[in-house]
Amino acid sequence: MTRTSLPKRALCLISIFVVIASGCARDSSSARNTTQASRSGPRLDLGLRLTDGRWVELAELRGTPVLLFVFATFDAVSQASLKSLRPFVPQHPELIVIGVAAQPRAGQLVEAWDYALDPPFVLGTNPYGRVENGDSMLGKIETVPTYILYDADGYEIDRTTGLLSEGDLARLVKPLYGRAD
Repeated sequence: MTRTSLPKRALCLISIFVVIASGCARDSSSARNTTQASRSGPRLDLGLRLTDGRWVELAELRGTPVLLFVFATFDAVSQASLKSLRPFVPQHPELIVIGVAAQPRAGQLVEAWDYALDPPFVLGTNPYGRVENGDSMLGKIETVPTYILYDADGYEIDRTTGLLSEGDLARLVKPLYGRAD
């Protein structure tokens, strides 16, 4: 290691630590940026290439509620979110959970993330760059992870960001069952 690369590496490590700390420092109640979309909004319509090579049009999933977990492979909070998603996904078989990478050139990175972390749901990317550029029907993704809940008709009913607990995830999907808090 040369003397000139040491300060650069230290600055890089400090920057990474600050980003991780700012994402993890918020509690889930302050991280909830929730929107209640109306039925007049756009319906779920996005094509994804899954890590197993299949292509899925999310519009074809109408009839079943969908939870999109929008993440980035390099994000520690996205990785930490798997702790609450692992028990949540099998407890909600009536819900399709799909991880969507929101980062440039995500294809190969998502395959490695899938292999290394073995999430309990399928992962996909939009090979046209629409998700990370904000050009998809998901709109601009300001923060990862972002959770977007769609009803069985394909309408967005809730959106939140941050590190959610298993209880937060259960509250997120409550509107699907018509129960009040």
